[in-house]
Amino acid sequence: MIRFIKYHPRSNTYVIEKRAFLEEDLTLDGNVIVGQEVKFWKNLTVTGRLELGKGSIVQGNVKARSALVCSEAKILGNIETASELVLLDRAKINAAACQGDIRVRPGCTLNSVKAEGTLELIGKVIVRKVEPLTKVIIRAEE
Repeated sequence: MIRFIKYHPRSNTYVIEKRAFLEEDLTLDGNVIVGQEVKFWKNLTVTGRLELGKGSIVQGNVKARSALVCSEAKILGNIETASELVLLDRAKINAAACQGDIRVRPGCTLNSVKAEGTLELIGKVIVRKVEPLTKVIIRAEE
């Protein structure tokens, strides 16, 4: 597992190389940049900022301070963030909970979403359930 992960001490950032395959729970103390098409079979926990690469799949749950989910990435479990969550085009999330703002780009699918800040939906987005007390902003595609 460690052979797929590089560490940059100055920025406290872990980099997971593209097309890596991780079959155990992963907890990293710092920021994490995940390459394209990385597969996580279990949970991913990050104490800093997470950038989940294009086409990556997480079978379990994700926790991070903030997260950027790149296009066509899938989180089959839940994602929880403390400050912000950004979903790029065609990302698929089972359930998202954020203590800050969530921004969702066109083509994304969310089964359930809850934001203590605002939920900004841009373009055509599929959201099956919005939890109560979530402020929603809908914008046309930019």
